[in-house]
Amino acid sequence: MIKINLLPTKKLERRGISLDPYILVAALVISSALVGGFYLKNARDIEQARKEIQSLKQQAMALEPIKREFAALEKDKQEVSNKLAVINRMKEGRAVPPRMLYDLSSLVKDSLWLRRLKKDDKKLEIEGRSIDNESICDFVERLAKLPYLKDMELKSVEDVAEGGITVKKFIVDGSVSL
Repeated sequence: MIKINLLPTKKLERRGISLDPYILVAALVISSALVGGFYLKNARDIEQARKEIQSLKQQAMALEPIKREFAALEKDKQEVSNKLAVINRMKEGRAVPPRMLYDLSSLVKDSLWLRRLKKDDKKLEIEGRSIDNESICDFVERLAKLPYLKDMELKSVEDVAEGGITVKKFIVDGSVSL
């Protein structure tokens, strides 16, 4: 058997200085420069943000009187809105009574007369007198046809003597829708 040795027999000598320490030093210098650069950039950004915050605080202080004036105007606006709402509610209820009186005067015949008209919020009660039942029925039917009156019904009818004459006393109940 033949053995062949292909390995070199003598060691190669290195010439000059090894590069490993120089590479290490260069890597340390470069990484230190990068860390320093990031630090300086962040320090500048922080200082700029502090200046901006201070500037915004000064602007906010300058706008404080305007803010107080705006709050006062909002309060005044709310008061005016409340007053307008009250006026509108008054206007809604204001038109119905005159209209109701006008319509009632046209519904009443010669044989029927009204003694009392009572309106509380949305409730309506009418008390009247009549000579005959037919006039009462006709009055209640025509009353129920008015668009702003709802659930009109004849509550009671009874005979009463007034001035020596017997008449029919009636009461009609219902509700008023605005």
